[in-house]
Amino acid sequence: MGYDKIPRQKLSINKKNKQWGEQCVEAFIDLSNSGATHSNQKNDLKILYDYYNGVIDEGDYNYVLKPYGKSRKNFPSEMRNYPIIKPIIDLLLGEKSKRPLNYTVTVQNSDAISRKEEEKVAAIADNLQKRFMQAVQQKGVDMGVDPEQEIPLPEHISDMFESNYVDTRAELGQKTLNYVFQEQEVYDKIQKAWFHYLVTGEAYTQRGVRNGEPYYAILNPLDVDYDLDPDLEFVEDGDWALVRKYVHASTVIDAYYDSLSEQQVLELEEPRHSEGDISFLHANSSNTDANAFRNRLIEVVNVYWKSRKRIGFLTYMDPETQSIEEVEVEDGFKMPPELKEQGAKLEWKWVNEVWEGTRVDGRFYLNINPILNQRMSLDNPSKCKLPINGRRYSDTNSTNISLVKLGIPYQLNYNIYKYRLELAIARSKDIIAQFDINMIPKKWDMDKFMYYVEGTGIAWVDYNKEGIQLNPQHQTVMDMSIKTIGQYIQLLDSILIEWEKISGVSRQRQGEIGAYEGKASSQQAILQSSHITEDLFRKFERMEQRDFQALLDYSKEAWLTGKKGMFVMPDGTTDFLDVDSMEHMESNYGIFVSDAGKDQEKLENIKGLTQAMMQNGAKPGDIAEMLDSDSFTEIKKNLKKADRANAELEQAQQEAQQQMQEQQMEVEALKQDTENIEREKDRQKDIEIALINAESKDNTDGNTLNLEKMIQEFELKKQELSLKEQELELKTQNDQDSNQIKREDIKSKQDIAKANANKPR
Repeated sequence: MGYDKIPRQKLSINKKNKQWGEQCVEAFIDLSNSGATHSNQKNDLKILYDYYNGVIDEGDYNYVLKPYGKSRKNFPSEMRNYPIIKPIIDLLLGEKSKRPLNYTVTVQNSDAISRKEEEKVAAIADNLQKRFMQAVQQKGVDMGVDPEQEIPLPEHISDMFESNYVDTRAELGQKTLNYVFQEQEVYDKIQKAWFHYLVTGEAYTQRGVRNGEPYYAILNPLDVDYDLDPDLEFVEDGDWALVRKYVHASTVIDAYYDSLSEQQVLELEEPRHSEGDISFLHANSSNTDANAFRNRLIEVVNVYWKSRKRIGFLTYMDPETQSIEEVEVEDGFKMPPELKEQGAKLEWKWVNEVWEGTRVDGRFYLNINPILNQRMSLDNPSKCKLPINGRRYSDTNSTNISLVKLGIPYQLNYNIYKYRLELAIARSKDIIAQFDINMIPKKWDMDKFMYYVEGTGIAWVDYNKEGIQLNPQHQTVMDMSIKTIGQYIQLLDSILIEWEKISGVSRQRQGEIGAYEGKASSQQAILQSSHITEDLFRKFERMEQRDFQALLDYSKEAWLTGKKGMFVMPDGTTDFLDVDSMEHMESNYGIFVSDAGKDQEKLENIKGLTQAMMQNGAKPGDIAEMLDSDSFTEIKKNLKKADRANAELEQAQQEAQQQMQEQQMEVEALKQDTENIEREKDRQKDIEIALINAESKDNTDGNTLNLEKMIQEFELKKQELSLKEQELELKTQNDQDSNQIKREDIKSKQDIAKANANKPR
């Protein structure tokens, strides 16, 4: 059965009856069973899981174990699996678990830019108002503000706004995604999907709404089939997909109890299995037990497909506002006569919508209807998504491959040469002596004789045998060592090297560093190795991005009445979710996922500079925050904050230094004034001494009048000196008070700057 058997989808809703729905479900199941899709490759996927787990199919080694059609019996070696694929897969699993999952929710609403500018202007205006009120407060007018509060400059507000601004709707979307991640254990589930992707080159997920909450699940690649379009990259964009499982009757009844009739429940308890492709159960299902039928497993197939529906766009004039309005109406809508009289217009269009249906045990058809939670674009109502998503690694115009599939030839050759090495070692007898068989003691058999030869290195002989003419000195030796053992070991090593080269996981990346390898060469080898596997990571992360977007979209449908809840972040901190349903519904979210490979490389490079940063004066708190960061974006944000805080501290220190210099100049001037006064005192002392000497002289020399004049001048100078001393004392006290205030102000600024620099970021 092919695509031409799928029922017509462009039908009015009244024609999509029960029979039509069952025909659709059956058509897609038959299409899957026909082998025209991915289902014919499912058996190959099962083999890939076996190779990862080390399960050997001896049929792969028949040309070695059964040459010329003959079985080898009682050989001293056995074909075993020596895993070289599993360690590579396990290493990449570990790398994925440590790889930062950096995602950012953005808002793509048309008003996002204008809202940002409005909030920026408001922030600057608020800053100017605070600075004005503080200035008035400092003039003695009570404005109800702290006059000592540190208020940043307006230009700093602009810079901080640009670096720290987050739309409140984007913040809500980020919290929503964080909450869903925690509730749905997304990190663990992604790790499981990554395992499937490495082993099979395929990974599939299911997203939706269950029990009023967003739902996320990882599907087994063995259970999924979908549209075989060579240009299809992601399953959610395809025309159809199905999930086929085999479960017990009790599981079916529990899952579909509200859709099954009492008679159907009774029949399921005694099930008859569908007459479909039985091999699909054994070869293609995740439940591959050969006793599946005896265990009474029931086939359950969930089918999802894109159908067509007709919607109308009614254009009319609102009588109250006198404005032209347009509303969407469902198929079957009849225009009221009054609207027709008013000139209203009705235009019909066909758009896509996703349907679902379930077939149980090949005979019961359940829940055939449009899915309740449609993921449709606000800009394009015909653009919808399937609830099933996933991708294949490399299937464009060719058969899909995986890392395990690439490693199979190397695993086969490695096991073969290990087998031959074991056989060669068993055959190798080293250098042995040749004995005449007549030297075996009379009462011994050959096994006992060889036991003592190999166990003790002694050949016990019986020279008393009747009729023996032997000379034990004339025995010969034979070299039975196998010279190819060393060659086998070299071959095994070369297989490993070639496999590691193909897989992109070098020995250096696995932690094996050669004795003569330098640090630079080892790091270069690791870097080159990561380049090979980066495409594997990148393609998977694009699927992650699609899934995260779906979870955000489904949260809108799940929380129509709002949502409140507390959740724990990966770093152990708690956060609170408070969703306004109207704002949440109207937000057009977008998911941006950074290049985790480049981020990880940058992250490690910056963390490697911590020692140098500490030597150059970086604060321990900044270093600790950087080492604890999980993303380069977070580190860059913290470093910008640290730079800004350090710049403020440096500015405060410069201002303090300048004030100290001014203070020092004032002290020097005061010192000079003090020295001038002291010199004036010395001069006055000399005058006093001269006056005393003059008084002791004879007044007959006619100098009495001059002496009186000198005394008067001395008294005037003395009064002037006393006034200068008082002025100097007053100035000294004022300067001391002023300098104390300046010192306290400098210390306060330094304390504020240091506190800002040490704030957690």
